[in-house]
Amino acid sequence: MNNFFVRLFSGVIYISLIAGSILYNQYSFIIICSFLFFIAKIECHRIWLKIRKKESYPVYPIPQLSVGISFLLLISIPYGGWAYNEIYNPYSILLIFVLIWISDTMSYVIGVQFGKNKISTKVSPNKTWEGFFGGLLFCLIFSILSFNYIQEIYPFWKTILLGLLIPIFAIIGDMTQSKLKRKAGVKNSGILIPGHGGVYDRLDSTIGVAPIAFIITMI
Repeated sequence: MNNFFVRLFSGVIYISLIAGSILYNQYSFIIICSFLFFIAKIECHRIWLKIRKKESYPVYPIPQLSVGISFLLLISIPYGGWAYNEIYNPYSILLIFVLIWISDTMSYVIGVQFGKNKISTKVSPNKTWEGFFGGLLFCLIFSILSFNYIQEIYPFWKTILLGLLIPIFAIIGDMTQSKLKRKAGVKNSGILIPGHGGVYDRLDSTIGVAPIAFIITMI
């Protein structure tokens, strides 16, 4: 129970930091995002070094590259992606982060309460199909509610597409990072976020989601 409150408290601070930076202005968003992804890249690099020492074949720095690419894609979304728009739209990137947080949180809650069928015991033994589909359902519900009752940020079909695809790519990012940690023989990427591990542990879903969110923004 104590770990739950530690996890909740640090999670609220983390979410407040990102959401606050997005809403304050474009510069605070870029600064905070740059800082977090910089730490994540360092943590990712440490994991990669451990894997490289264990493996006999060449291990290329693809994880570090994925962190860097996801960062660049993510910070371009409020400006319309490659179709660069000088007007900063905080709500486009905020919606994506909110959907990621809903997916992660509800997958965890429903997985703990009802999860029985493991997705992969070798890669991530705590992840269940019940948790995944629960996160997807709540993500989809929120995307519909946000379009109809909060603010129309994307066209309806894009909003629904985000609600459907973000949970899928979030778990891909999560499972990919879990596989890296298992290969490196570590439980967490760091200790900076109590109850969660490192910054890379918190950004794994975001790293997985960034490319698809960027594509949906562009089309």
